[in-house]
Amino acid sequence: MIRTKVDKLLPLLKVKPRSIKELSSEVDVAPEVLELVARNLETNGVVKIDYPAVGSPIITLLKHIEEKEEEIPKSFDDNYSYNVNGLNVNVYIYRDVERRPFYHVVYDQPAEFTRLFLSTLEAEISRDIPLDTSYFLTPERMQEYLPTIYNKMKAKLSNYFSEHLDEITGYMFINMYGMRELEILMGDEELEEISVNTANIPISVYHRKYGWMKTNLRFKDEEDIANIASQIARRVGQQITIANPVLDAFLTTGDRATATLFPASTKGNTITIRKFAKDPWTITKFIENHTLSPEMAALLWQAVHYEMNVIIAGGTASGKTSLLNTVLQLIPPYQRLVSIEETREISLPQHIWNWIPLLVREGGPSIEMERVKITMADLLKTSLRMRPDRLVLGEIRTPDEAKVLFDAMHTGHSVSTTFHADSASQLLKRMLEPPFSIHSTEVESIHLIAVQHRDRRRNLRRTFEICEISPDMEGSLSANRIYMWRPRIDKFEEINKPRRYIEDINIYTGMTEKEIYDDLEERKTILNWMVRQKYFDISQISEVARAYYNTPDVLLAAVEKDRELEGVPKAKPHASASALTLIKFAHESVENSLSQSEEGIKSESSASSLLKKLTEEVKKEKKAKTRNRR
Repeated sequence: MIRTKVDKLLPLLKVKPRSIKELSSEVDVAPEVLELVARNLETNGVVKIDYPAVGSPIITLLKHIEEKEEEIPKSFDDNYSYNVNGLNVNVYIYRDVERRPFYHVVYDQPAEFTRLFLSTLEAEISRDIPLDTSYFLTPERMQEYLPTIYNKMKAKLSNYFSEHLDEITGYMFINMYGMRELEILMGDEELEEISVNTANIPISVYHRKYGWMKTNLRFKDEEDIANIASQIARRVGQQITIANPVLDAFLTTGDRATATLFPASTKGNTITIRKFAKDPWTITKFIENHTLSPEMAALLWQAVHYEMNVIIAGGTASGKTSLLNTVLQLIPPYQRLVSIEETREISLPQHIWNWIPLLVREGGPSIEMERVKITMADLLKTSLRMRPDRLVLGEIRTPDEAKVLFDAMHTGHSVSTTFHADSASQLLKRMLEPPFSIHSTEVESIHLIAVQHRDRRRNLRRTFEICEISPDMEGSLSANRIYMWRPRIDKFEEINKPRRYIEDINIYTGMTEKEIYDDLEERKTILNWMVRQKYFDISQISEVARAYYNTPDVLLAAVEKDRELEGVPKAKPHASASALTLIKFAHESVENSLSQSEEGIKSESSASSLLKKLTEEVKKEKKAKTRNRR
């Protein structure tokens, strides 16, 4: 609880009305400042100021105010803390009456009298420090702009507060320019999902360790939720209204926000935020967490090294993209990679320098926005002209995307992607049958399929199976299961030896079967050594991968002696999220455009001018095509 000198007024005024002069000496606040505080509280009907003919003004308390301290659980299963924009946050996880984990969060908040006073300042701050939405167009401009707003707010509040100024400013900042309670939850790196299911139900969260939990936070009413949803929408250049009650937006932090309004959501207004890890997953973290075995990791590493085509399948939130990302961190540094995603989830280490990340640009409700959208199929076709060694597609969703991707495989490009399917057999069935209807000779281009599984009951993520695609004598395709997870004993087992995979590696590298298996064993040894050395950070993975491809003798000597590899950095300390980064919203289409035409758009100052520029380019292109046809 943040207590200021303003809170000292409450017990004094509860006893009897006091003069400003009298209060000034008792709470050690200048009379002129105290009068400003009282005037603001008077506008909300909290106090009344009487001005006698002679003497100091008299302040009388009108509202009965009770101060409630946030109760801290007496016993709990887990407890940790983090910081959000200067506010200390403590999380307590304990069992509720239903014996389910409950997420109880306690964070620095002003005491009731200070909070009432701060609420009276919001209109004044908004008037004196207007928010220029044109700065929300790009992450770069946001990073420059938000600290300026923060410092102006801090200077404004310093007129009233000399103590706890940083905490008071942080509290006001997230309440006026952030997402209030959601901002506090966004700072917890252990959370994967934050869900607001109407004002009648507490905010719920999905925790990496404990799964779904209720929290002790909730919004006051449906209008409160709608206001936050509208705030997100405005900052991404969209609208969410009763006429258009669904919002799907990306925050520049990479997190995805989805909101619905009544009557689209019949119980009330909702907001769902899917958080993406700021500290990327690595292959060693997966091994340490028992997501997959070292043998399975070695096989996937070898496959991407020798440019095999790999698809990661699985259900929603099973860890498909995370596994894809960890495997790609181990590719050779000298190859050119082009990735295509709807939102930036792939995060590659520094040694992969020849990487071009492309982003889809969604259309919008207007005709102009629809004209300037860029689909994944468009970017796939464009990427083939960039001479890539590897193509990475965030996820195959449509038959058009699948067709272009399989065409790329047949033109000699190594392809990696993800796909929604619960097993390798189901993936094959979906690919071969409508609406995809990919010919079996093209589907045969897939070398390995790794399937991710999320056990909701036990809150586990596991690599369920790794399979190879094997054609029979009649040309039919089947999935030969190489590894499989046994859920009953939570163990990974080798089911079959790979056949076609070994043959393909032999054809493309000349390695014998024994050499291929020796290579797998060596990679497994390196991975186990990395886990023992606690090389879990992406920068550490980068240095080991660099050494593997550039100075393998040095790396293997370190592995053999079980010592640290020279040049590998120490793990970076974990930095919790700040509101200055968490409220940076930007429209996906604007961000994509900047990545493709940075210099041309830097001079633009608003979303409308950017849209106008893009629309003009489309018109010019159409005119040029018309002239060519003539």
